[in-house]
Amino acid sequence: MKKLLFPGLCLVIILSTVFYLSNKADNKEFTRIPGAYKALELFTFARAYPFSDIPSAAYSLGFEQHLKLRQSSSHFKSKFNSWRKMGPLNTAGRALSLSVNPLDPNTIYMCSASGGLWRSRELGLGQSWEYMPTGFPVLGVSCLEFPENDSMTMYIGTGEVYNFFDTGTDGAYRSTRGSYGIGILKSEDGGRSWEKSLDWSYQQNHGVWMIKVSRQNPDIVYAATTQGIYKSTDAGDTWERVLDVIMATDIEIDPRDDNKVIASFGNFGTSGRGIYRTVDGGVSWMQVPPTSWFSFQGKILLARSGSNPDVVYASVGNGFGFNDGATWLLKSVDNGRNWNTINKEDYSKWQGWFSHDIAVHPENENEIIAVGIDIYKSTDGGESLVQKTGGGVSLGIPPIEEPDGNPNYSHSDHHFVVYHPELDDIVLFGNDGGLFISFDGGETVRSANGGLQTTQFYNGFSISESDTTFAMGGLQDNSTVIFRGDGAWQRAIGGDGSWSAINQRDDNIVFGSYQNLNILKSLDNGGSFFQSGIGFVGDESPLFISPYVISDSEPPVMYAGGRYVYKSEDLAVNWEVTNERQKLNGDPVFAMDVSDMNPDIVYAATAPEVDVPRVFSSTDGGRNWNMSSTDLPDRIPNDIAVHPFDPAMAYVCFSGFGTDHLYRTLNYGVSWSPIGNGLPDVPTNAIAIDPSDPSIIYVGNDIAVYVSTDGGRNFEVFGSDLPDAVIAMDLVVRNSDRKLWLATHGNGAYLTDLLSSTVSTTETGRDLTQINVFPNPASDRIYIRLNELSKENFNWKLYDKSGRMLLKGQETELDVSGIIAGTYILNIVSAESQVSRIVNIIN
Repeated sequence: MKKLLFPGLCLVIILSTVFYLSNKADNKEFTRIPGAYKALELFTFARAYPFSDIPSAAYSLGFEQHLKLRQSSSHFKSKFNSWRKMGPLNTAGRALSLSVNPLDPNTIYMCSASGGLWRSRELGLGQSWEYMPTGFPVLGVSCLEFPENDSMTMYIGTGEVYNFFDTGTDGAYRSTRGSYGIGILKSEDGGRSWEKSLDWSYQQNHGVWMIKVSRQNPDIVYAATTQGIYKSTDAGDTWERVLDVIMATDIEIDPRDDNKVIASFGNFGTSGRGIYRTVDGGVSWMQVPPTSWFSFQGKILLARSGSNPDVVYASVGNGFGFNDGATWLLKSVDNGRNWNTINKEDYSKWQGWFSHDIAVHPENENEIIAVGIDIYKSTDGGESLVQKTGGGVSLGIPPIEEPDGNPNYSHSDHHFVVYHPELDDIVLFGNDGGLFISFDGGETVRSANGGLQTTQFYNGFSISESDTTFAMGGLQDNSTVIFRGDGAWQRAIGGDGSWSAINQRDDNIVFGSYQNLNILKSLDNGGSFFQSGIGFVGDESPLFISPYVISDSEPPVMYAGGRYVYKSEDLAVNWEVTNERQKLNGDPVFAMDVSDMNPDIVYAATAPEVDVPRVFSSTDGGRNWNMSSTDLPDRIPNDIAVHPFDPAMAYVCFSGFGTDHLYRTLNYGVSWSPIGNGLPDVPTNAIAIDPSDPSIIYVGNDIAVYVSTDGGRNFEVFGSDLPDAVIAMDLVVRNSDRKLWLATHGNGAYLTDLLSSTVSTTETGRDLTQINVFPNPASDRIYIRLNELSKENFNWKLYDKSGRMLLKGQETELDVSGIIAGTYILNIVSAESQVSRIVNIIN
């Protein structure tokens, strides 16, 4: 029976029931493009630009550089800087494939989209999932296969490529690729250690779609890859390409004769697409003659009957645009020589290029389950298909170990289905909401994701300064989620969660959003939301994931970025168009930040469509915008961070490869200089500045988190206990309890302690004043904690943002009860040195 079924792989995908217009840079008529494709393209485009694809060796070279930097870093990897998992543990990210341990029917392995490999010894029930490290930068795992009756030998495939060629010149039609791949890895000790088998470390634009091992001879292994069919006759030590047809998507070996193999090919209309078969172990191949389904543009998935191996089913998908959805369910009763179309129920719909699959009951060749957007079942050999589930995203707070919805709910967009090879009536499903399981042959289903931390956060994560149990962020395909103190996060807004924002003066007022800059507002701490949308200018077309920010110093002020920059001065009740109702340069805004000191100072960065990427700044609340000089790299700017008490100073980080990734301005963006010695050459996504010591800067990239203690000049690897590689999508500091949040794209959220100003100079190699200010924000009292040396000649002065001194003294306790709410600078002088701290007063 089939243990691994072909996954529809993709790093970024949304609810497949939603569609969006593609953003054309010319005057062509708009084309309907599925949201899954739009999201993937935005993510991939940011990493590939200005090239049409990611340089093939770049990510592995960056990881090798990271390993060297990690070995040389000695300061910030101790148990005091370890990362702690924060969930969500009741919401899973996309599941790509699955395998059952051949000697333990309760142990299953989950291949995730960008969170690596996971294992459960209890069929996914309870909180039984555990991450399985490989020692390699494995994010997306496409498939996993065991030899027959061997639980120690394992093969995993990596890399996800849907479209072999570029199919156009604009953002909607660039090469379609998800997370990085390194070929095939092999373990001979049950997954405790791994080695490279098919080494594509420097060909990351290649993808492995399926691996199958002969039941007769475990040394014979086939792999369906984007480069064709590969075969090994020595258990993966060496590989030979035996069929040079691009975009191989699935493969089935005859259990009676491993010389007889069926393989499928194609996606986005690639040449040579169709079904092939060999009867001589791959020496020669024959293509199945074209039939009525041969015009398909999607992919083909195969499933062989275990009780009658001559019966093989094929799920053929077409859909990409709005009106071209189509599915052909094919059947062969002569081991793949001839095929008949037996059903045209369109279960793959517009996702025929992406998410559908089929499975056959191990003892009944006429019972099949076909999946796409939803789950369908047939008991008459495919002649009729009956829909069993409905999809979408269930909102609320699902319990970690309980079913996620009613018995007819399964998250949309199914990438695989498999009948359990040993346990009767159990069927396993993988979709964009993780693993779902049926105990009655597919009639009803339930989720089995407790503890599976694989959600994919976007940028725009937010936390409350005053409430350490409150945080929120947007997930790819799994809504806006809210942390309320434990692993059971609330799902608050459907669709793709996007940026979020919290009013730090009153965290009952919070904002969430979904794709295309659709902003919603809550007045009850995220309990309920209502539309608080922007009145877009007529030709507005924001990016799929678009930014907006709220001023911490004057929370009524908000900014949002589409192709125009919008401003609200009443917490999103009303919006106006800045820049005299003109676009910045015609391109959409992708990153944004507003000064903590002055709500009139705001920075915005654009993604390229009609121009190269640009960074803009405004010092007058958006009335006028100044474009930065041309001393920034031609790469996508992913994040901006303004210095906490010097708004003329800001940092911007860049995606892509082959350039510096972190730049700083000292003059409101008039000029920029590269910094960041010690950062690897990989896409860099996030910046966070410690407001108590702005010389401490944290940076997140597509591998790990780094920290600088000298204002960004030099960086070291920060923290321990993260997976082998993580896409660090956002970093947010909470000064009140000195914590750093990390939102990843594939492994959920993490939390760790900020570096303390009590770190000794021998540890950091620099003079760091040992002064702490707390609480922050404060209402009545502010306390200053000093070391013994700092107590000599100690005094302080409190300034407002205009530079006017309000208070001064020599005590370690400040009475600020008479100070109006706002953001202030506390300047502290001692015999040791002089430091400044930003403090927020919330009277």
